[in-house]
Amino acid sequence: MAGIGFELRKLLDKDNFTGDLRAFLYAALLSSGPWLLSITCLGVLTALSSTGGNEQDGEVFRTTVVYVFAFSLIFVGIFQLVLTRFLADRLYLKDNAALLSAFVASAILVLVGGLFVGLAVFHSGPLPWTYKALAIMLFDVVCLLWLTMIMLSAVKDYNNIVIGFAVGAILSVGGVWALEPLLGLHGRILGYTLGLVVSVFWFLAIIFSEFDQNTKLTFDVVSYFKKYWDLALIGFVYNLAIWSDKFMYWMDPGARVIVVPLTVHDFYEGPVFLSYLSIVPALAVFMVKIETGFYEHYRRYYQCITEKRPLSALLEEKEGMANMLKASIREMFIIQGGISTLCVVFAPEICVVGGLSPAQVPLLRISCIGSFLQALMSLTVTILFYFDLRQRVLLISLCYLVLNAGLTQLTLWLGFPFYGYGYTYACFISLMVGFYLLVDTVQDLEFITFARQPI
Repeated sequence: MAGIGFELRKLLDKDNFTGDLRAFLYAALLSSGPWLLSITCLGVLTALSSTGGNEQDGEVFRTTVVYVFAFSLIFVGIFQLVLTRFLADRLYLKDNAALLSAFVASAILVLVGGLFVGLAVFHSGPLPWTYKALAIMLFDVVCLLWLTMIMLSAVKDYNNIVIGFAVGAILSVGGVWALEPLLGLHGRILGYTLGLVVSVFWFLAIIFSEFDQNTKLTFDVVSYFKKYWDLALIGFVYNLAIWSDKFMYWMDPGARVIVVPLTVHDFYEGPVFLSYLSIVPALAVFMVKIETGFYEHYRRYYQCITEKRPLSALLEEKEGMANMLKASIREMFIIQGGISTLCVVFAPEICVVGGLSPAQVPLLRISCIGSFLQALMSLTVTILFYFDLRQRVLLISLCYLVLNAGLTQLTLWLGFPFYGYGYTYACFISLMVGFYLLVDTVQDLEFITFARQPI
């Protein structure tokens, strides 16, 4: 997202509070748009349904949306990083004509594959086949939404992107409000889906207007799955790791089956999903300040190589890059650490606002710490990606997956006082592994840079 981050940083250069606030609000929406859109819609719809409506239908609908987001992230993760690498290579080669073709080809693969994945997730159970068909359609729409985010990161029209998210959210809430009295449960999912469809088509219009359309449809991007199979595996494993603790709780005997196949764990899910909101500021700061600042040093470092400048200049740029990373991590600790600390202190009040019980306060506190660690781990993974150290990122992802699933199962055996500790310790250990690999990378950067070249 560094491209659009540079555009947002221009607002910071105005050196006034309004510009800073706009930059970070835009960054929050652009880095977490689909996620925030969904949470906002579900929050408003839950508040509206509390004054009337069928509570069973509300639970089925909300759980369907959670399942759609979980499995769509895992599935699209197979495509996201491979497509990103293909687009980055074509941009470097100034082959802009291939960008839109690659996106359309990937979209076709995702939509076709999404039908089968959605069918596998929602085919069982007593829900009407019409509702299952709508759930599969929603699954495909969300998959396409994740894919469009890759292309939008290269678009400079951030105003239009934010408007697209806002219009989609309003129409989703309005669609559910209008169609639920007429169609019941079907009206809920249909209204919600229509709002997301509008956002997706809005973004598609931006993409098609931004990139060259005078190109033939080719599937050259498919060859990248063989060349960069590890990127596809990383995308799948990392997203699976993020959701692995929820899967473990859904399989626990203490989980509640709303209707097959939809399962919830009432005690665990609420605090953990609420804690994720606390790291939105970290994602915004990363997009606007940290990634853009790092990229400038990164670019100058490799310019020294391509321009055949002396080793002293190379080491100087490396030192600047290392200092920038130290400053970025320190800034992340100050900003996000402060926010997470406030969430821990005011956890009882947050639980009241979020409709949680006092018994869930300890879980919310430990989850906020875990989310903070996960944000730092994401920063580490992104920096390693810049150096194309895919094996190291894969190691971190596998470590996170095994630890999150294994430690979560351990906490389930220990009982509810330990809920959330498995997720938090998994993030902590994976972060330590990532920090070690990142420090080792920066220290030996010139050796890694030259020794990895083919001879």
